[in-house]
Amino acid sequence: MSEDSFVAGIDVGTTKICTIIGRPHSDGRLEVVGVGLTPSAGLRRGIIVDREDAIATIGESIEIAQRQAETEIARAHVGVTGAHISSVNITGRTNVAPGPAISENDVQRAVQSARDAVPLPQDREIIHEVVRSFTVDGEGDVTRPLGMSGRRLDVELHAVTGTANIVANVERCVADAGVEVGRRVLEPIATGTAIITEAERDLGVILVDVGGGTSDVAVFIHGSIAHTSAIPVGGNHITRDIARLLRVGFDEAEKLKCRFGRALPEGVPEDESVQVMLADGKRSEHVPLRLVAEIIEPRLEEIFTLVRGNVVRSGKYEQASAGVVLSGGGSQLPGTTNIASRVLDDLPTRVGMSRGIIGLVDAVSSPVHSTAVGLAMLAGQEGSTAQPETMDDIGFVERIARWWERILPRA
Repeated sequence: MSEDSFVAGIDVGTTKICTIIGRPHSDGRLEVVGVGLTPSAGLRRGIIVDREDAIATIGESIEIAQRQAETEIARAHVGVTGAHISSVNITGRTNVAPGPAISENDVQRAVQSARDAVPLPQDREIIHEVVRSFTVDGEGDVTRPLGMSGRRLDVELHAVTGTANIVANVERCVADAGVEVGRRVLEPIATGTAIITEAERDLGVILVDVGGGTSDVAVFIHGSIAHTSAIPVGGNHITRDIARLLRVGFDEAEKLKCRFGRALPEGVPEDESVQVMLADGKRSEHVPLRLVAEIIEPRLEEIFTLVRGNVVRSGKYEQASAGVVLSGGGSQLPGTTNIASRVLDDLPTRVGMSRGIIGLVDAVSSPVHSTAVGLAMLAGQEGSTAQPETMDDIGFVERIARWWERILPRA
């Protein structure tokens, strides 16, 4: 892909919508040229619950990124997540057609054989798939079988399934915000693209993306994805715990968590406190910050206990030699890595930051940007151009008018 081409990724999350526009470079790096981060509306745990609100916030995020990049995007890779997601590793097989070597058609037949073997109830569909490896005549760990000699070709496929209507609702909202879905990508796979090193992928690593409504889990082993899942507990549950126990509104609890929250009570001096407004909007009181940490700690312990159980059931836990990488807004509380490591049997744990990027590096330095950065990276690797249109001759008022035309209900 030419370095003059643009690519885009859109992370449609429970708490935020993030749009990244970038230019892929020949050395593999992504030059970030536009970032649109807006609070999310109309979603709960990755599921659309108010279509008009969702379209409006997605459109706002896209517009901000386009204005900064001075280009319009027509297509983007879009992230998919939610508790409805599940995955399976499955094998497909085909006999190689007569000829001198394994062809692209042979590979496609093997992959289709694996797809056909995925158990799919009527309401579910394959939303993402990754080829893990090939086997040629019983010899495994083949990465590129094209051109090899052989009679039988096996493929191990990591297939991710989800509820068809839930995925379709997200895609329609993005389309109604004015952008075609170039490819839907499971969010932890996109996040891993941005923050996990090749060495970690090879040794075995657990990725935990603590979002607002869900916590995405992925395990990478021997260089490829081996397990993916989503746990229906995330940062919003921590905020609700604070709101309920301190009798404050959700927004007040969120500000308290983000500004003063810590994951470990023992690190907070007993005399530190902060004034908060109670839910009645009339009274305020001082709250000890150690108490806030005592509320946060057990919920984080629950999240990582659920993660541990999820990965153990997948049979991949013992293979995560490189440890744990955290991402998402919920990973930013001081002390979160300590709790994760403690619950996950003292595995080394770090907070992942986007790698291999240039341009607006500071604008995407937070873990909340990692998924959208990874989506744009994947679009660049796959040659999926966003088909930019220069905006030099498009006035700001005209662009806003066009955006509202897309999201207002038609008569």
